[in-house]
Amino acid sequence: MAYLGNRNATGENNSFRILDDLAFTTTFNGSDGNIVNHVADTITINNHRFLTGSRVTYTNGGGGNITGLTTGTVYFTIKIDHNTIKLATNASNANSGTAINITGTGTGTSHTLSVALDGVNTKFVATHGSGTKAKITRAAQLFLSHNGVIQRPHDTTTPANGYGTDVGSVIIFASAPSSSDVIFGNLVANN
Repeated sequence: MAYLGNRNATGENNSFRILDDLAFTTTFNGSDGNIVNHVADTITINNHRFLTGSRVTYTNGGGGNITGLTTGTVYFTIKIDHNTIKLATNASNANSGTAINITGTGTGTSHTLSVALDGVNTKFVATHGSGTKAKITRAAQLFLSHNGVIQRPHDTTTPANGYGTDVGSVIIFASAPSSSDVIFGNLVANN
């Protein structure tokens, strides 16, 4: 980090960024066979923010369901890579890699997957600037407020209180935030 009045000697000038909302919705074309691959049971969403075990709600956006999925239903993601996911019926199946059998594309171009502050999700990818992934190696690089209370950072993946971090700039809350919670965060240092 630079001293007051001096530019960084190395690294990026990406300190002091406001974090994006942890709850988000991703829209994709559910009728495109290059996006919904029914042979591999995958959905391609470039540079997505999903983690294995993320609880998401699927909607068909007014089109027809992707065959194997039902609009308005909760699923759990299986992260294949930074651009590809699969869906599972429950968290246990997601963690074991047991995906739903997708047998065909849907209709319509506005299908969505939404991650919410739902009292279940404890892990979220830290991003800023509408999707740029933060580069976090220690929890103290973040400043998080949960319902107006500054949270204590822990350099662990199993925090007893406050939050911890994991590889891939993942924020892990000790207890899952719910829909009525207000979360605010700043990235203090990006490295």
